[in-house]
Amino acid sequence: MKKMLTVLLTLSALSGMNTGLADSVPWASVVGNSGSGDMLGYDQLNTECAWQGLRLSDDVMAALGDPRRLVLTVGDLPSNVTVSLRPSHAAGVIGLKVSRKDKTQAVHQMGTLTLRNPTTGYSHTVQALVVGQEGSEK
Repeated sequence: MKKMLTVLLTLSALSGMNTGLADSVPWASVVGNSGSGDMLGYDQLNTECAWQGLRLSDDVMAALGDPRRLVLTVGDLPSNVTVSLRPSHAAGVIGLKVSRKDKTQAVHQMGTLTLRNPTTGYSHTVQALVVGQEGSEK
């Protein structure tokens, strides 16, 4: 009984540490960013998608500078998932392309996305849920 209580307390403490880290990284504001100018909000980034983007506040966009100079680093996602920058024609939106190498593997995981301007050194990190349903490989 004492061992079980010790294990439960340890797991609770570790869970709390992870939650604290996740709470310190803001949630991404995911929006549609198609050619039609769709700015509807979404709860997640979808794999096999090149029409979504991140809406950033004016002050973050100003600090990041020219979107064409940004570098994206992605963490906490399976190696199967690739997220890359793509041009956006909507003001205040960074366009993204999300894909998987193997579409037979489902994805439902929180990831971190860090945008950095190597010229200025400024970076901004957000977290977003990335989702892709299991499908057949074509």
